[in-house]
Amino acid sequence: MTHPLTDRRSRSELVAELYDRHAVGLFAYCHDQLGDDGAAAEALMSVMSGVPAVEPPRAALYALARREIYRRDVVYADARVDPVADPATALVERVVRELRPHQREVLLLAVVCGLTIDELAWVLDVAADTAADLAAAADQRFTQALGLALACVGEQVPRRLGEVYGALAVAPTRDVLARLPWRPPPALLRARILAALGEPPLASGPVSRLGALAPYKALWPTAPAWPVPLAPTDERTNAGLYEVEITPPAADRISPHEASTEPIPKLHSPPPALVPMLSAPVPADLEEAPPALREEAEEEPPGSLFVPPSRPERPERPERLERPAEPVYLMPLPAGADEEESAAESTDVFDVLDLEAPAPEEPAPPAPVTLAPPRPSRRRRAPARSAKTRDRHHDWVWEVIGLAVCIAIAMIVFFAVPTIVTW
Repeated sequence: MTHPLTDRRSRSELVAELYDRHAVGLFAYCHDQLGDDGAAAEALMSVMSGVPAVEPPRAALYALARREIYRRDVVYADARVDPVADPATALVERVVRELRPHQREVLLLAVVCGLTIDELAWVLDVAADTAADLAAAADQRFTQALGLALACVGEQVPRRLGEVYGALAVAPTRDVLARLPWRPPPALLRARILAALGEPPLASGPVSRLGALAPYKALWPTAPAWPVPLAPTDERTNAGLYEVEITPPAADRISPHEASTEPIPKLHSPPPALVPMLSAPVPADLEEAPPALREEAEEEPPGSLFVPPSRPERPERPERLERPAEPVYLMPLPAGADEEESAAESTDVFDVLDLEAPAPEEPAPPAPVTLAPPRPSRRRRAPARSAKTRDRHHDWVWEVIGLAVCIAIAMIVFFAVPTIVTW
């Protein structure tokens, strides 16, 4: 094998070194999320085939693996641990399988794969404090669920198994999850990856043997529900894709999941047009021409939807007319007054301007009018008492006397009857 003139390693050597260093954790992560050995091997092969010539960080490889997981279907794999042979490990496996999908993913990346908080934030595309909260919540939930499961087991267990349960209750999460049989990568997968690169396979260190394929039950195609990819889907697989950065993200970068969104502008419906009040009917000769004879007005292009429409101009109201003054009514004079007035009129100037004439006497005041006395009102008199009507306020005395007489007669008869019979 010829070495390059520079100290830079070839791409096949870089891929082989990355495979020997991170293949176990990447395959365990892909197999846990997909549930199938074949799909997990294809995802790991795609990750290693897409490695650039420059060595990427470990978090970039897990981010690439997470993208490949979203592009593939998920199946349901049955439990691998026999509860009869190893009940303690089967209990831990059942607790892990009952966790929520995102809590299980965070627990696997942070505890089993050993990612730091910054690497976990890079893989999940969230802030560092959010990644720390997710890791703490997943660890707390697993510890709580394991404690409840151990409490439900009870004390009716063998002594040796009881000691194991007691150790699980106080052991850290990393030691508890180390009991699970995580699936190792296939033995021939490394050779396939190097063969796909076009170079002969290189010697490698000890590789875990291929485990037996666990039976699984295929479900409908689906993908992890959290977090949802924000990029367009792939045209071939119709799966969500998102860009993965090979270089570490900047410290002040905000992920799209946590970016503040602008408020949606509120679009109100335009106010109804103001219709003028109905006026007086228009005569037939002043009516407008039919619509067919009118000139078609040019329609203006609609304006922006976010600008409220202008209100139609209100028609000018006629000024309020002043209220006319009350008319003066002239009463006609009597018939005799016309003749006296005509006789008194004269055409002689001296007669008209007679200054020495005595002043006209003032009219006598009218005689007072005497009004008739008011007519007394007729009221209906109460009928007089008849002679037969008498006061009856002493009738109860006669009733008492009559009652006493009746009682006396009854007593006389009551005591006189036995005497008459004995005679």
